[in-house]
Amino acid sequence: MFRVVVLTLLLAVPLKAVFAENLEAAWREALGNDLAIQAAESRAAAAQAELAAAQAARLPTVMASAGVTRFDEEPAFDFGGAGVPAVLPLFGGESLQIADARVTVPLYTGGSVSYGIDAAESGFSASQYQVGASRQALKLAVAEHYINVLRAKRILMVADSNVKSLGAHLRDVEDMWKSGSVARNDYLAAAVSLADSEQRRLLARNRLDLANAAYNRALGRELGAIVELDENLPDVGTELELGSLAALTQAAVRNRDEPRVLDALADAHRAQAKSERGKARPQLALTGGYVSLKNDFLNRDDFWMVGVGVQWRIFDAGQTRKKASAMSFRSQAAAQERDNLLSRIELQVRQSWLRLNETRERKRLTEKAVEQAEENLRVVRDRYRNGEGTNTEVLDAEELRSLSRSNFDNADFDANLALYELARGVGRL
Repeated sequence: MFRVVVLTLLLAVPLKAVFAENLEAAWREALGNDLAIQAAESRAAAAQAELAAAQAARLPTVMASAGVTRFDEEPAFDFGGAGVPAVLPLFGGESLQIADARVTVPLYTGGSVSYGIDAAESGFSASQYQVGASRQALKLAVAEHYINVLRAKRILMVADSNVKSLGAHLRDVEDMWKSGSVARNDYLAAAVSLADSEQRRLLARNRLDLANAAYNRALGRELGAIVELDENLPDVGTELELGSLAALTQAAVRNRDEPRVLDALADAHRAQAKSERGKARPQLALTGGYVSLKNDFLNRDDFWMVGVGVQWRIFDAGQTRKKASAMSFRSQAAAQERDNLLSRIELQVRQSWLRLNETRERKRLTEKAVEQAEENLRVVRDRYRNGEGTNTEVLDAEELRSLSRSNFDNADFDANLALYELARGVGRL
């Protein structure tokens, strides 16, 4: 019997309450499915591989080769110029077979390798910061779609309430008209108002469908998937110092990933410029190896060797210098973009902070207005039924009630969205 009662209670719970999705779950799903995030992570993986390649440039390299060369005639030593009428074969045939393996260790590269590693490290850091920035941007976008669905749903609820209220009023007017208490014009006006309300409800239903489709797309789902959302939004306000704009601005400069991306790119380009300049300096390397030469006349076929080589690009028509100059300009451009971005971030934080304060005040004011509009409609309807008021007053009161309800809902959702925008602005979403 107990199980039957429990099962009955569970079945009595609305399905939307059981399966309602919260915003945090939406964030997790979106972050797992978003292609832009996956692309940013792939770029970070590529930058990590480039860093590993740059670090490997300072390690020894091993090369092996083998080959067979065939000449049109057998090479030989000709001693006729020395007065000796003799010709001796060079290899003992028309073919030369040679194989060698060698190890090269860079001793001095003018800083090109070390600065190349620095550039790769900065590039990897930039890609990681970009992943973080992309994740923050996606979370804000998902929050906006989520709130848009809740807003559209609430608009539809207001439209339904408006239709229901005007329908009840139309029935009252129809009874009063048939009894001769009011003119036919009152009935016609009420009917027109109801038809207009039903049209607004149709538009609201379509808006909700579009909001659901946009939300599903943001999460990588089928556009027509069923959407049931929890109206309880996660509170990020405790993470913010809402009373101090200066503190929020400082937090944004400290926490946002986008300026860090540009800082890292500036460092990377600066290091690349130094690496290019290092290539113009002498390149010193230690080489050791083994050579096998098949021949019939030398005292042995294989040899070990060791040597030190210097390579110095003395003149390259300014290629190295110009490449280094280009990298320096890119570094300068990244630094300038960072300064510009910091100014925009400061403006974003200020706008979100002001919008949050404004929407919270709107919410406080409209909350009172909703109660007053409900009471006003009740009073006006009673007066109309008692023959003391007009049909126009009732219709105006119903419109005012719907407007006050919409204003409150919009202020509520705008306040929540402004809070998430502020959290995104300071890099704490």
